[in-house]
Amino acid sequence: MKKFLLFIGVLFAATLATNEASAQIKVGNGQISVALESNNIYYAPDKRMVELGLDKPEDRIRGNFGSNDYLKVDYRQGRFSVGVQVDGYLPGLYGYDMYTYQQRKSTLSAFLTKYVQWEDANWGVRVGDIFDQFGNGLIFRTYEDRNLGFNNSLAGARAYYNFNNMVNVKVLAGMPRLYDVRSKNPVWGADLSLSISDMAGWYDGIISIEGSYVGRYQKGATELFPTKEEFGTTVVGVDSDIVNMVSGRANFEYKGFSFRGEYVTKLNNDKFNAALSASKGNVINIDLGYNYKRFSASATFRRQENMAAPIELVESGIGGGNTINYIPLITRQHTYSLANLNPYRGTSVHTGGEIGGQIDLYYSLRNPKVRGKYWNFHANFSMFNTLNHKSGDMDMKSRNAWIDFNFDVERQWNKSVKTTLFYSYQRWDEEINHYDSPTAHYCDSHIFVADVTYKINKKHSVRVELQYLNSNDYEGDWVAGTIEYNFAPKFSFYVSDMWNCEAMQDGQYGNGIWNPDTLEYEGNALLHYYQVGASFTHDFLRVQLSYGRNRAGYVCSGGSCRYQPAFTGANLAFTLSF
Repeated sequence: MKKFLLFIGVLFAATLATNEASAQIKVGNGQISVALESNNIYYAPDKRMVELGLDKPEDRIRGNFGSNDYLKVDYRQGRFSVGVQVDGYLPGLYGYDMYTYQQRKSTLSAFLTKYVQWEDANWGVRVGDIFDQFGNGLIFRTYEDRNLGFNNSLAGARAYYNFNNMVNVKVLAGMPRLYDVRSKNPVWGADLSLSISDMAGWYDGIISIEGSYVGRYQKGATELFPTKEEFGTTVVGVDSDIVNMVSGRANFEYKGFSFRGEYVTKLNNDKFNAALSASKGNVINIDLGYNYKRFSASATFRRQENMAAPIELVESGIGGGNTINYIPLITRQHTYSLANLNPYRGTSVHTGGEIGGQIDLYYSLRNPKVRGKYWNFHANFSMFNTLNHKSGDMDMKSRNAWIDFNFDVERQWNKSVKTTLFYSYQRWDEEINHYDSPTAHYCDSHIFVADVTYKINKKHSVRVELQYLNSNDYEGDWVAGTIEYNFAPKFSFYVSDMWNCEAMQDGQYGNGIWNPDTLEYEGNALLHYYQVGASFTHDFLRVQLSYGRNRAGYVCSGGSCRYQPAFTGANLAFTLSF
């Protein structure tokens, strides 16, 4: 608690400092930019959650306070730039893979990234930590997502050259970051893009072809995962210490229509699950798009098999941060809490791959003669099936893993009132998510949301959100509600609650009291997950303070997810940038 109060004091000092700071800091002919982000939680005792076995304070070996902090400083002068970033975990928040799979035993830790870069009109060189991707990232992507605790930046060098927008070539190499250390496994690659339309002098659209190569070396990989007989079955091992991957891409755009296709393949046997056989992998990804006036449509199809590309091959899992490529979940990223109660998390960890995609439709109905009134219609459908694989004794052939059909209608009635109605039908195979559970089965849910915003005047507005989830499976029915009051441009306040309002159907996963003798949850607890919070924004400072009970579940961002354990506590988050 003392650490939490200390951070409030630091925040107050930072607030005072911003009143005197300038939005730009000039040094000579250059300019410095600074960004500070801090997310702090004090984990308060909650007897009810402890009684139900949902919150286990004894597992908090780092204490009842966590803080994830990021300080980034950049200097730019003309075409030259240099920067550093310090990540501090003092200690880190619970639920991040960095501590679950960290490579060294430490409670407090920090990580430094840095770079020096020169970018000319047609070429550029960067030395230090590199964030980049080839194509869609299916073969290579290094990126940072602080919400998930992901950062796999490549410490090395990168160079690129652009010839009249016709030919783009890029090469890079380095050591990727793996949570709180640098991996000893080097990664290297090259990317080539040819603009056929620019070469032909055709500027009404875009035609291009692209290709990439990526390699990763791990000393002793073949010795760690040899081919062997296990329980009467041959488990195929890794066939090389080097994994080679190649990709080919084609892009076409003309008069509102777009096509993007990519094929990626592994040239060596590689592991997607340490317990199962190694094999070569591949991805087929197709994106289609069309827009005309106020109508737009997009569709994505993807088939992927054994395309997880880990930084390090290990005998047990090492979390979502252990990757040098990016294969996001292609489903709608919902903003409403009940629609995110059980998000799709993919099947490839257990089954080796999946096939499916999504379709997205959007239409806006507006009268150009009437300002302040419009209709927005949005519909989305996603579905994924497993491939012909086995996980243990389970046959995964042609099993439907996920369906989500949803639509929403937004209506701006006048300058004061806006409403949104949302519906989602979700169906998933719980046996794949909990493949070792004897009670797992197909589950489905219907989610209904009504969202109303009333603008009182230019500065004051109120938003009310009501949600209901109906399900006869898994966790039963839920209701949720939020009231938010905004005092533009500085203050915002909210109160929310999420409540499982009927007995849950699956005893193994219900919120009952855990019986260590029967190894089951007995009875049922109707538990409120309440939140109260406020935010303050001033120039380049934003502060958010909240307190409440948080349900265990998955936090998703950009198509990737991490598991967040249940807790009750106070959260202080702030960002400062200038």
